[in-house]
Amino acid sequence: MRYLFTLAYCIALLTFVSSCKDKTADSQLLNTHWKLVEIEGSSISTSSYSDTYRSYIEFTGGINRTTGLGPCNSFSGSFALGAEPGLLTISPQGATKISCPALNIETQYLEALPRTTSYQIVGKELRLFDASNTTKPMLIFEDHTLTE
Repeated sequence: MRYLFTLAYCIALLTFVSSCKDKTADSQLLNTHWKLVEIEGSSISTSSYSDTYRSYIEFTGGINRTTGLGPCNSFSGSFALGAEPGLLTISPQGATKISCPALNIETQYLEALPRTTSYQIVGKELRLFDASNTTKPMLIFEDHTLTE
């Protein structure tokens, strides 16, 4: 009987630790200002605003809302975290309609977001992957959260 109790306790503890780890990975994703640095292998340095206000995305937890800025337009939409760690889906994003010289880059960025099926955070880098390639990210962002 003691053996069964110990076994049940260990299983419960492992389940709890596992769920805590998953929440930590998700908490790194949420409420962080992720600055866009690469789209499908091409480095991004273009913004129609300023160097300090570059293209980004933020994932707001609780309401599962995305907000961001492309090279030309602001956008927003929604996202969902999967049951397994690292799974992420992003809705098509609604954007303003201002034209600029970097509109083709923005189109590539906004079309890649809803293809996302998973993510990975390595250090201060967020990598978004689609279903066709789990080794080469479609989009790469850097943590650019301003701390007070």
